Amino acid sequence: MIKDKFPLFFTLVLLWASCSEPLPDAVLAAEAELPEQLDFNIHVKPILSDRCFACHGPDKAKIKAGLRLDQAETAYAELPESPGKRAIKPGSIRGSELVQRIVSSDPELVMPPPDSELHLSDREKAVLIRWIEQGAVYKPHWAFIPPQKPDVPETSFPDQANNPIDHFIRQKLELKDWEPAPEADREMLLRRVSLDLTGLPPTVAEMDAFLADSSPDAYELAVDRLLASPHYGERMAADWMDLSRFADTHGYTVDRYRDMSPWRDWVIRTFNENMPYDEFVTWQLAGDLLPNPTREQILATAFNRNHQQNMEGGIVEEEFRVEYVADRTNTLGKAFMGLTMECARCHDHKYDPISQKNYYELFSFFNNVREAGQISWDNATPVPTMLLSDERVDSIRAVISREIAGKKRDISDWEQAQRADFDQWLEEGRLHYSPPSVPRGLVAHFPLEDERLANLLPPYQQGQMKTQRVSTTPQMAETEKGRGLALDGDAWLDLGTIGAYERSEPFSVSIRVKVPAGLKNGVIFHKSIGAALYNWRGYHLALKDNRLELLMAHTAPYNAIIEYGPDLPRDQFVHLAVTYDGSSSAAGYRLFLNGEEVETEVENDHLYKSILFNFGGQAEAGLQIGARWRGIGIKGAVVNDVRVFDRELSPLEIRQVMTPDQFQAILQKANDQLTTADQRELQLYYLTTLADGRNQHLAALRELRKNVHSTTDTLPELMVMQEMDVTRPAFILDRGQYDAHGEPVTPNTPENILPFPDDLPPNRLGLARWLFREDHPLTARVAVNRLWQQFFGRGLVRTAEDFGNQGELPSHPELLDWLAITFRESGWDIKQMVKLIAMSATYRQSSIASPDLARDDPQNKWLARGPSRRLTAEMLRDNALAASGLLSEKIGGPSVKPYQPDGLWRINGGNYQTSPGEDRYRRSLYTFWKRTVPHPTQATFDAPARDNCTVRRQKTSTPLQALVLLNDPIYLEAARLLGQRISTEDDPESGIQSAFRLMTGRKPSDEELAVLLELRENEFRKFQEHPEKMTGWLNAGEAENDPALPQPQLAANTVVASTIINADASIIKR
Repeated sequence: MIKDKFPLFFTLVLLWASCSEPLPDAVLAAEAELPEQLDFNIHVKPILSDRCFACHGPDKAKIKAGLRLDQAETAYAELPESPGKRAIKPGSIRGSELVQRIVSSDPELVMPPPDSELHLSDREKAVLIRWIEQGAVYKPHWAFIPPQKPDVPETSFPDQANNPIDHFIRQKLELKDWEPAPEADREMLLRRVSLDLTGLPPTVAEMDAFLADSSPDAYELAVDRLLASPHYGERMAADWMDLSRFADTHGYTVDRYRDMSPWRDWVIRTFNENMPYDEFVTWQLAGDLLPNPTREQILATAFNRNHQQNMEGGIVEEEFRVEYVADRTNTLGKAFMGLTMECARCHDHKYDPISQKNYYELFSFFNNVREAGQISWDNATPVPTMLLSDERVDSIRAVISREIAGKKRDISDWEQAQRADFDQWLEEGRLHYSPPSVPRGLVAHFPLEDERLANLLPPYQQGQMKTQRVSTTPQMAETEKGRGLALDGDAWLDLGTIGAYERSEPFSVSIRVKVPAGLKNGVIFHKSIGAALYNWRGYHLALKDNRLELLMAHTAPYNAIIEYGPDLPRDQFVHLAVTYDGSSSAAGYRLFLNGEEVETEVENDHLYKSILFNFGGQAEAGLQIGARWRGIGIKGAVVNDVRVFDRELSPLEIRQVMTPDQFQAILQKANDQLTTADQRELQLYYLTTLADGRNQHLAALRELRKNVHSTTDTLPELMVMQEMDVTRPAFILDRGQYDAHGEPVTPNTPENILPFPDDLPPNRLGLARWLFREDHPLTARVAVNRLWQQFFGRGLVRTAEDFGNQGELPSHPELLDWLAITFRESGWDIKQMVKLIAMSATYRQSSIASPDLARDDPQNKWLARGPSRRLTAEMLRDNALAASGLLSEKIGGPSVKPYQPDGLWRINGGNYQTSPGEDRYRRSLYTFWKRTVPHPTQATFDAPARDNCTVRRQKTSTPLQALVLLNDPIYLEAARLLGQRISTEDDPESGIQSAFRLMTGRKPSDEELAVLLELRENEFRKFQEHPEKMTGWLNAGEAENDPALPQPQLAANTVVASTIINADASIIKR
């Protein structure tokens, strides 16, 4: 081969002889060993990306000397800082400045520079030089070129190929002159495929049936049975939990509980039902945007809400809201496109053609959700949410809703029936009518004209001025309208329990207030506790950015009514009133300024749960005036004349409260002077205060609303996606900082991957459709690569999270593309693709490697043997539980808490209580996952914390792992129960064989059996002589011992079982 290359080699020597810097001998020698023809993507791009792109790559802000080497046109162009020179001149080594720099011995000239700590090997230098000499041809990055389905290659061993996968694998092996391994023995094969498809070992009955079936399709029947098992969905869901960053807590410092298990149950169910992958992903990204979405489609969008959420007091809400959107963006990149999208958040990607603008254009797809950056401290489910109802509750709510609609019709009919009486009163009775001095329903009146701050109505309680921790002395102010309470923005007037209304209860509140000019934000009055800390639960009237904000919320900003009115006049007293009709709708929540109803802009109208706190044993907080704990008050304002009514006042009654004289003037107007508006207000006043029967109708309506609300308030909720009606603006954020707004952006996709077409909607649904376009280069490749990784322990692209320039090249690119196109052509059929892999001869090979093969291919990259790797954290525990008979096969439901060491949760105030009964033996998929303290047994075996999307678990081998298998209570308990099984067999030998087979899927060899029998005898004698040493073995866990068994025998067999659980044959899948 070297002889064939000599002419080119000689040419290079001659060329370099005329250069100022001689070509080092080591580079010449390396060049002689290179392939005849270099490929840019395989040989050159990895070098440029790793050694050069940090300073000369896609990140425009970090480009040095104006040189970009990631694009041919810029690499070939004249150097901006060196006129007449070019970094790369195709075909010309002497004319390429890059060559001069990489071989230079001058530290001022050599590239990469010494201080970068990046160095080129002699071979890498030779590659770049050879590539330039061959024309320096650039090619698009392989992963950004849409896959084309290659022809299935021929193989010299067609009888060893079960399907096209094997042809591609064998082709590579033949090039290396390697022989494929024979098929694994049937016991190992069944265990392997059972664990890969269900996460569980085969039962003894399944093993016996498989071994007894000599038909040629026995293995395929076993695969079909496993694919049909309900445990298949659990196995597939386990990896999806990592990808989707599923956890049972919110994360960050407080890290409190949340229940996302209904979404996990949906994932398990959809895998079992074999939902096509494109639908599976589309529902999760944008199910709420599908036409007339079903409850299931909306539920699926909980995928987007699996990220961490912060409830710490004092955080900047927008900062963390932006973090949540960024997490969704990063997850989209890693999970579905195999891209390190997060690298473009603060600047252009240093290695891949993804600009910072591209990042925030993708970000804007996920930015349009009405959510809180700081979630509620009281564990309310962060909005937006869906109610998790069932048929029974839906039926009850439907009946009550029909009754409410009927009662509204009754009220409308009643009002029509009162028309004649009203006309008579309007013509005759009105002018002689003597109204009450105040409207009916007044429950509190605080004039606030002196320091007593007293209520004029029973029980004549006094309001109290409070700050965060102590009561303060009220400060009074003299104004042109009399005395009032002066507010400093920190202290508030606490009216006790007055104003503590539920959303089904009508009420009205009025106040006079003088607000200083220049005050932009501040609460006027509210019924709540801690503002953002509790997501504004309750109701309030406040100034927000110089606008009046009217809010009523269970959990803002979605489970709430939010309305905005105009600013109010400053430095003068105004009269403000709020009325509410108990309907849980913005239409029934009204604002009045100086007696006139204000037309408001409704930002949100989705109140569907209680606005009370209902803290057990504590009085419900009522109205507070002028400020609130951890909130902004109306500093410099003066207030007086606070009134609270337990009914919705009519507009005319609002005027009566504000200015009785104005109210009387309307009552006394001559008929021919009444405007249409006057007549409407008088009619409403008549119906509200004078007509017989209205109160009974309203009481019945209130009771019906209370019933439907009480039914709804008990329903659990699930975080989902819900698009805002008005699009939230998105911007490029300078250095990724939440408040450093740069250029505005709109939803779009990276043009260097696949431009976003005009025929798709610019929202999450359009984004999902874009992912599954036929010309998308990444989606199918990334999906099948992850499936391949599930079976073989490594993907065809080892870096499953990075298909970009810094990721590894595919080991079998043609196979990857063939699988990707086949997957798409199948209708994205996951089970079909899984079966294709499981049925291949490649998968079914023995995993035994010869010494030569173990040396030449230690990672089994070229697949000359079957897969072999340690069981996952979940499989290790589930295998032990299944073998011991402890495993609960219950599917679905909330997470459970198996054994873990005491005190781990104390770090943030948590109290861990081990689940009772069979729940402690549920599959590890259901183990409660606390982000700040992941379950230590699973974390020790490389289960991720799930703070973010993980598509490839790290692989470690540590002494601690052996200690866990030896000492963790669940493994000790499993060993004890497995020891009982040994003890109940006819003799120790058959008992040990049975236990070994349950754990490993095969019978022990004679040597293994002899070792275990000797161990048993030694341990039996030890326990007979030292019975106190049995305690730890016999008391682990909660399952009861068989009292009929002699304790020394049980303890000895438990030691044997523990040894089997720790054996290589048990913990490795071969």
